[in-house]
Amino acid sequence: MGFEILKVIPNMVIHWVNKEEIWTSSNYTIFKSTDGGDNFSKIVELKVPIWFSIAGGNRLIARALRLGIRSLRILKSGTILAIANKRVFRIRDNKAEVTYIFERGLGPLRQGWCEDEEGNVYIGEYFLNNKRAFPVRLLKSNDDGKTWRTIYSFENIRHIHCVQFDPFTRAIWVGTGDRDEESGIFYSKDEKNWVAIGSGNQMFRTVSLIFTKDYVYWGTDIPTRQNYICRFERKSGKIERLVAVDGPVHYSTILEDGTLIFATTVEGNSEGRSAEWDKRAHIWASRNGKDWEDIISWEKDRWPYLLGYGRILFGQGKHGKFLFLTTQCLKGIDNCLIKGRLKGEDHV
Repeated sequence: MGFEILKVIPNMVIHWVNKEEIWTSSNYTIFKSTDGGDNFSKIVELKVPIWFSIAGGNRLIARALRLGIRSLRILKSGTILAIANKRVFRIRDNKAEVTYIFERGLGPLRQGWCEDEEGNVYIGEYFLNNKRAFPVRLLKSNDDGKTWRTIYSFENIRHIHCVQFDPFTRAIWVGTGDRDEESGIFYSKDEKNWVAIGSGNQMFRTVSLIFTKDYVYWGTDIPTRQNYICRFERKSGKIERLVAVDGPVHYSTILEDGTLIFATTVEGNSEGRSAEWDKRAHIWASRNGKDWEDIISWEKDRWPYLLGYGRILFGQGKHGKFLFLTTQCLKGIDNCLIKGRLKGEDHV
């Protein structure tokens, strides 16, 4: 199995995918393409202080200050929600309004928020919280992103990594970190009682999950130890490590044919020392969930890690036969939208 790059578009970040319909951003402007990235139309430019827009146009400054749109979702109602500048922007009829301002941190990680089948939206707080001085809240909106309330607070953790909806059990899943005792993967069907499939060690420190009918998959996010792609068997509760990978796993997605995709991140010595095999961000893929292949990788660029980790972002939503991703802080291909497809006997 391999990966064929079909198109590269500089200075564009992928956010949302519905097969050939893709939603992207550049700086603080949202774009949409209905033909797989051949043509784009401007949807809206978020209103932010002018210096943010100016600074966001300089890639190194934008990297250092984490400027631009962090993530974006298209709700079932057609409403767009975007996270930028510590704020939730709600967009209807190409008009944006701020409906929430985060007290701490810049907002959730890319897979740190979700929508359930009834249109409720959940957001997990993500901020440094190095002294564990604050509870970390799970927020909910049941009115299309207009208002938000706290529905649960996690005590004695650093932050929430992922918040995802499981379409097979209709449960909300949450991943927490970072120390051994803080790391866990939990699910709830009532927003009050949380069941851990595993906790208390780094095997359950994860940034994203993939759901299938029989399994829940994740990659470990451990800068200082060996990382793995793992899975939980729903029926038996069995947990197994599937393959050792070459760095912390951050983001993931699944193609319409069921191919599972995870990406490793180059973090360097982010926690004192590094267990990375190399200084490359890799994409790992599996057609059957058991056998995994490293299909492509890129080297971290020369700039310090303070200016961003070398990582790969995937469009959330429903991928068709193409895989849409954005490379960040990688050599010769920083902040580029890539359209590609898997190569092999089952991918023509």
